[in-house]
Amino acid sequence: MMDARHLWRRRIEAFQKEALGYARYVANSGMIAFLVFAFILAAYYYSQALGKIPRSYPVEWLIAFLFSVLMTAGTVRTFLKEADLVFLLPIESRMGSYFRASIIYTLFWHTLYIFLFLLAVWPLYTHRMGEKAESFLALLVFSLVLKGVNLLCKWQEERLREQSRRALCMLVRWIANAAILFMLFSHGFIPVVMLVTGAFLLAAFFRYRGLAHQTIHWERLVQIEKRMQARFYTFITQFVDVPHIANRVQRRSWAAAWADQLPFTRGNAYAYLYRKVFARSDLLPMFLRLTVIGWIVIAFIGEAWGKVAAYFIILSLTGAQLSMLRQYYRYVFWHHIYPVPAGTRQDAVVRVVFMLLLVQALVLYTAVFIPFMPGWHWLAAPVIGVSFSYVYSWRVLRKKV
Repeated sequence: MMDARHLWRRRIEAFQKEALGYARYVANSGMIAFLVFAFILAAYYYSQALGKIPRSYPVEWLIAFLFSVLMTAGTVRTFLKEADLVFLLPIESRMGSYFRASIIYTLFWHTLYIFLFLLAVWPLYTHRMGEKAESFLALLVFSLVLKGVNLLCKWQEERLREQSRRALCMLVRWIANAAILFMLFSHGFIPVVMLVTGAFLLAAFFRYRGLAHQTIHWERLVQIEKRMQARFYTFITQFVDVPHIANRVQRRSWAAAWADQLPFTRGNAYAYLYRKVFARSDLLPMFLRLTVIGWIVIAFIGEAWGKVAAYFIILSLTGAQLSMLRQYYRYVFWHHIYPVPAGTRQDAVVRVVFMLLLVQALVLYTAVFIPFMPGWHWLAAPVIGVSFSYVYSWRVLRKKV
């Protein structure tokens, strides 16, 4: 008879072995040193911002909102495979220990995320609340309990077949989390907070107890696992080739129209393809997120050298993310069959990345003018933007394509 717990242990050991194998490439890439520098820079401006924020400013709204998103989001990592739909589905009744181990594993990592996030917002919280601030340990324990309940609720929601019902359950949980956390960070552990929390736990118990009797949505769990694996490989592919990376395609006709502007010639075959890839893959939302976040960060920084440093960091992060474009259609054979000029794939990847970096550099440059204080950074930023875009695309990335 198969031991479900032993199966889970073998799955997690296989994943850890693979992750550790890729970790050395990440360590040798200089990413750690880059993140340390970015962390020091962020910590410096964080401390500077605390001195400028009035104590009366209602930052608890922001903390509660961010915490509510962190509490509501997240899904259980099951390490299921496609073949499990055939071999494990018939023994679903004996898979309890497997899924319990998955929930505990996921909760461990979310505990780490919550601890780091609470550590990050703690100075902001104490700055606002002063002597009325609750202890760090009490907030951490309360947050972990709330996260554990949300994770169990999320696990039961995955049994639902309808996407609309899952979305509705998540919306209700987010509203409840936001209300509890806002009262907590605004007033502390007052009786009303504990009463609302108790009501939420009681309602969750009776609501999700019925879902526990439904069968597991195996196809949904396998789909989620594929998506999480794709995110992992997408990150690793920035440092080493990962041939079996999974691609998720979105239509996005409004963005894909960018490729239709090219003349219909053989020389533009790969340029057309990679413009479509960027528009329909996960690269587009990543590019937009980094651009928006970078613009806000640069506009928020007051010192000239800080703006220039943040400008360069955002462009570097975007360049590293866009380098994943080279992995798409790299291991296909049809470009050896079709009459496409040799070398056009490499040129197309480099040109697309170069154009995107230039666009982002231009957008971020507008944030350099905020506040309107003329200085050397007005000239340094565009020089850095254009130079980095060219060097990274045509000198660094081209060697990897």
